[in-house]
Amino acid sequence: MKWNNVKSDISAFQLNQVVLGWTCLDLLRLINASRHFPIITVSGEVRSKILAHLNSSDVELGGLLLGSVVSSQDLDSGIVVVNVEDSIESLEFESTSVSLSMGSTVWQRANAAKRSNAFVVGWYHSHPDLGAFFSGTDRKTQRDFFNQQYSVGLVIDPVREEECWFSGPDAIEIAPCNIVMPSDIGPLSYPSQSLRLLEQTSTEVLDLAP
Repeated sequence: MKWNNVKSDISAFQLNQVVLGWTCLDLLRLINASRHFPIITVSGEVRSKILAHLNSSDVELGGLLLGSVVSSQDLDSGIVVVNVEDSIESLEFESTSVSLSMGSTVWQRANAAKRSNAFVVGWYHSHPDLGAFFSGTDRKTQRDFFNQQYSVGLVIDPVREEECWFSGPDAIEIAPCNIVMPSDIGPLSYPSQSLRLLEQTSTEVLDLAP
């Protein structure tokens, strides 16, 4: 596969665009929670769509995740939130209960839905009755095709009802407290609701040291 080195036509939402009216303490809580890996938000509708797809067969299935990014800097650094807004299931694939190869048409469909602030932010796939983890092959896929700092990977075992999220080219596992799933929420459109969820799920002590 040949990749052309062209200027990207996608961009992140700047943090100052989505935290208007926040207190300094709320903003510090948000930044603190995203120090090691981003906060992931997924609407209930998208979550149900992904689960319905993965529960439709006993072999591995997968697709792409579309969404937006909130950053204090840009798409390369300062990632605070990755908001998953939609999923595109792969319709052409080769799959068994332990392997999956997705066709290129899923990328074409994802690119057709892309906007400047909504684009492919990652991928998802299932591990039926194997547990939720990233295999060596999954890590290579992440490194080869989802290697941006904002790129996320979701693996779900629909049989055991387990899931894990991973972030960045090194596929770092994201702590469960950073997965926020309010219903039908945009990128920090309702900051007070997001922060209530963060306060309930995160036990990390706020560290204000530089």
